[in-house]
This record gives sequence, C-alpha cells and structure tokens, in this order.
Amino acid sequence: MTRTRTGLKAVSIAAALAAGSLALTGCGTTAPASPVADGGPVTVTSIDGHQISLPATGEPTAVFFFSVGCGECVNGVRSLGRAATAAEEAGDNASFLAIDMDPGESKETIGGFMDSVDAEHVPAAIDTGAALSLRFQVAALSTLIVVDAEGKVTFRATDPSAETITAELVKAGA
Repeated sequence: MTRTRTGLKAVSIAAALAAGSLALTGCGTTAPASPVADGGPVTVTSIDGHQISLPATGEPTAVFFFSVGCGECVNGVRSLGRAATAAEEAGDNASFLAIDMDPGESKETIGGFMDSVDAEHVPAAIDTGAALSLRFQVAALSTLIVVDAEGKVTFRATDPSAETITAELVKAGA
C-alpha cells in the first residue's frame, strides 16, 4: 500500500511539473504567434504569379480555404466560382480568392482542380507558411470568409451557396 501511494505521489508531482513547464513555455495558448496577427495586410502570390493583398483596397473579398484532396471542398470552390461570375455580371465591387491550405500541392494540380470545378477565373494561391490561415484564424478546410475593405471578417461559413456568398459580399460593401 505504501509503495502504491508513493508511486501515485511521484506521478502527481511529475504531472504538476509538466503542467508548469507547459505554462512557462506558452504551449497551449489560443492566440497564434504570427507576424500577420496584428491585422495588417497580408500579400500572397497567386499560382499564376500575381500579388494579391488582403484586405483588398476598397472592396470586400470572399476567401475560400480548400485542398485539392478535400472532396467536400469541391462544392465550396464551385460556389465561389459561381459567385464570382454573378458579381462580375452584376458589376459588384468585390474580389474572390481560393486558398489552398496544403503547401504540398503543386500549382498545376491546383489549376487543374480550379478548371474541373468551373472556377478557373478565380485567383488561387497556396497558403505558404499558413499566413492567411493564421491571420484569419481558419483551422478547417472548406471554410469561406468574407473580409471587408478594412480587413474585418464579416462572415464565416462552411460551404455556403453562391447566393449566400454574393449576399454577404453586398452586406460587406460590394
């Protein structure tokens, strides 16, 4: 019985030390450490070489986070493409961006995916270093956010329809 209590005491002490160590090193904190966490603009390079900044100057942007290997993401990227077409036809002042969260996927693979879901006209970029994911606190694939011209996220959803994306862009100032 004494041996068991001693063993439990040792385990309890080890657990306390480990918890203290985690607290001291900052592990488990909810705020990501990021050079772009201050809300300033973030610039990414699209797969075709263009520089794209968020927030976009003077207009809201619909940003969809995806991966080519995500089957659920197909409908979301397709909706983003349809919303981009509708906004262009309506003359809405809005931007669109598809962000691939998997840095291992090639530009060619992403381009083929965008073509296959009829969203080839939407700029796509790879979230190198997770700059946009961290900035906008996106942790899950198939997430769409609408960012207004000041950089504030005004809408967040999983796989919204093209109509919902368009309506939320209008609310954000398109």
